[in-house]
Amino acid sequence: MTSSILAQLSYDAALRALDLQERTVEQLRARTGILLAASSLTTSFLGAQTIQHAHGIGALALASLCGSIGLSLYVLIPKRGLTFGLGGRETYESLIEVADEEEVHRRLAYWLTALRTENQAEIDGLDRLYIGAALALMLQLVLWSIALIGTLG
Repeated sequence: MTSSILAQLSYDAALRALDLQERTVEQLRARTGILLAASSLTTSFLGAQTIQHAHGIGALALASLCGSIGLSLYVLIPKRGLTFGLGGRETYESLIEVADEEEVHRRLAYWLTALRTENQAEIDGLDRLYIGAALALMLQLVLWSIALIGTLG
């Protein structure tokens, strides 16, 4: 295998990895939107029935609701630190002096890989926040259910 083919394959792989990372963030945000809606629906159905009767448990459930909403909103807010592509002008100006196509692909592969690495820490943090929001929703469900059972008895 020639080094020019290797450089092209490396560039293609780096580009695909960055595209996959962008799709991962889009899917995480879509799931977070659903989680936010579920949290609101849970409170509107179960909370409306129990909030007047279950003061302590109701307060904990409301705190859990606030946690779930807060974490979800943070995940949904656009992040300036995430970059999923190279700027055309900057790329052109950086590579105009490079005459060798192999070297262009090699440099692009390294730049795209660096972007992916920089993004990953932020994405891992968003994933942890999503898990926290999901756990807060589950806690909210449990607390509202306990409160609801208390109002029936």
